[in-house]
Amino acid sequence: MNNSRTAAQSHTKKMTKLSSSTTANNNDSLSPTTSKSYLYNPTERDEHYNGNIAQYLLDLNDDGATFNFCGGMMFQLVLTEKLKSHLQSVAANDSEQQPIIYKEQLMNRIPNYKKSSFADNISIFHGRELRGIPTANGGMNFVLQLSYADPNGELDESESPPALGAAGTWTGKSVDKQGWSTQEINTYDGWRPDTYRKWRTAELYESEGYTTFTKDFNGANKGYGLNHRFYLHYDNSNRMWLSAEDGCEGTPDEGKSLINKLGGMLFGK
Repeated sequence: MNNSRTAAQSHTKKMTKLSSSTTANNNDSLSPTTSKSYLYNPTERDEHYNGNIAQYLLDLNDDGATFNFCGGMMFQLVLTEKLKSHLQSVAANDSEQQPIIYKEQLMNRIPNYKKSSFADNISIFHGRELRGIPTANGGMNFVLQLSYADPNGELDESESPPALGAAGTWTGKSVDKQGWSTQEINTYDGWRPDTYRKWRTAELYESEGYTTFTKDFNGANKGYGLNHRFYLHYDNSNRMWLSAEDGCEGTPDEGKSLINKLGGMLFGK
């Protein structure tokens, strides 16, 4: 999997880092005069970021951007604090750890793909599909959360695989207090259909170590979710997609920003 770091070198450009928020409702609304079309328009995006994908992800998070996921389900993108800190460092320091946006439109077609819990914050990310988050942008109470994965983890194919269909055991630890728990790492089987997988409640997340789950999502004590591995890819129109291992995916949707602009006009913001 270390080949992903070499491939990432061609994606590196230095840009100024921005601070970002943690919770799903803590992002500032756009003012009526602010244009951020570069977040959604592929040509403007490429001109604005010039290969700095880490900064692009940070800005999508800061803007409270929603992804049109699985054909009309609006999910707000939320990065954990540890992943944001990592991406800020990558964005500011022209790092070889820039995230990769692939041409391959299915995760199982990218180089070095193996069924496992592996993630490196470059080619593959740990994340969750969260529901029942009342403050999430998009009006559907949905969040796509990306978290930080242990960069020291490796895939040990000599070990008995811990999950059905896995190629081996990923040795990474739970290193993000808002990210995957040890239990999520050890039982991950995201290549299987959702109906066969373990959904976690807010109570279970907190019992397994994500103790601030309800607080982070502003009282979402009825929230629940499913962990996925995610990667980024382009489509034939050069749009960026955030895609889960099972093939469900979404692209940044400008509707959230337009709604905020209208809200600002109505309330004099």
